[in-house]
Amino acid sequence: MAHPAVDSAAELSWQDDVPYLRLTDRERVEVRALAEKLVAELGVTDPAELENRLNDIAVYAHRMPERVRAVLTEFRLTGRPHGGLVVSGLPVEEDSLGETPTSYTAAIGGAEVVVATAVLLLVGSLVGDPFSYLSQQHGRLVLDVFPVAGHEHEQLGSSSSTLLEWHNEDAFHPDRADWIMLLGLRNHDSVPTMFAPAQDLDLSEDARKVLFEERFVILPDESHTASFNSATTGVDDDGKQAQAFARISGMYTEQQRTAIFSGDPDTPYVRIDPAFMRRDLDDDTAEQALGEVIDAFEAKMQDVALGTGELLIIDNKRAVHGRRPFTARYDGTDRWLRRINITADLRRSAGRQFGAHGRAVV
Repeated sequence: MAHPAVDSAAELSWQDDVPYLRLTDRERVEVRALAEKLVAELGVTDPAELENRLNDIAVYAHRMPERVRAVLTEFRLTGRPHGGLVVSGLPVEEDSLGETPTSYTAAIGGAEVVVATAVLLLVGSLVGDPFSYLSQQHGRLVLDVFPVAGHEHEQLGSSSSTLLEWHNEDAFHPDRADWIMLLGLRNHDSVPTMFAPAQDLDLSEDARKVLFEERFVILPDESHTASFNSATTGVDDDGKQAQAFARISGMYTEQQRTAIFSGDPDTPYVRIDPAFMRRDLDDDTAEQALGEVIDAFEAKMQDVALGTGELLIIDNKRAVHGRRPFTARYDGTDRWLRRINITADLRRSAGRQFGAHGRAVV
């Protein structure tokens, strides 16, 4: 018997202009059962082991509740709702997670973290293919976002006291993610993630035209550099990671001009990271257009405080995100998210994929 079609738009609710897909109690139970079944049948006891079973996880994802699959398929294929959405009610039990880590080298494990990671990868596999960069944390696929002492004022996900300026994730990189997923594990202080879609920005026609032209420079952020990795997670001595760092270094010395907008003029893709963009372009018109688009995004910025079991899916080519400042305690109760990058096409990085899971891009 054919199932009735799901009206994806009707399944969403809106909170402060942010679309939410709220799981029912039944769906929450189903997702939890599926994640636990996946973990048991794959024999996984450490969350990192899931990174080596991505093909299996992609198959299990077809067993997710139909309504969830329908909404995320619509989002993947059409880009609507533009910019992204929040999936809430995912089965994460905060009290069983253990303490929030405090360093990049912390051992992160436990049964509940394994289940939460399985949930994250199941949802991610409905939208595209998880991947990573060999220039970040040894190519680790699932990254943790939490405050680190000494990073308070840096433009890093591990900062706290300063505003993490809004941006496209890895905007400098030619293989930047199509989607970013941030799963809330703990957020006692309701620290907001900032979020704004590129749709309907208030821009002059002259500025909009310039933004489609290759007149701008975006430099790599610190987390991809050899010096940062050496000081945090260490550097592999296998030649491949050195190749990745050399490519990043080359982006500083051979600065390529790029457009901020591309694609459909009515629903453009965006590529912007103001904190790592050159402002002295020797091009007054481009500098003025850059200032105008920055102001336009600022005017549309929204706050999304992700609680436990809430997943923000960001269309990394149609939206920007950042984080408001907060005071970290470093006592095991700070804000903690798990993050993955998702690509729509793994084949575009063919020949440059390494790491244990085979998806760490150089």
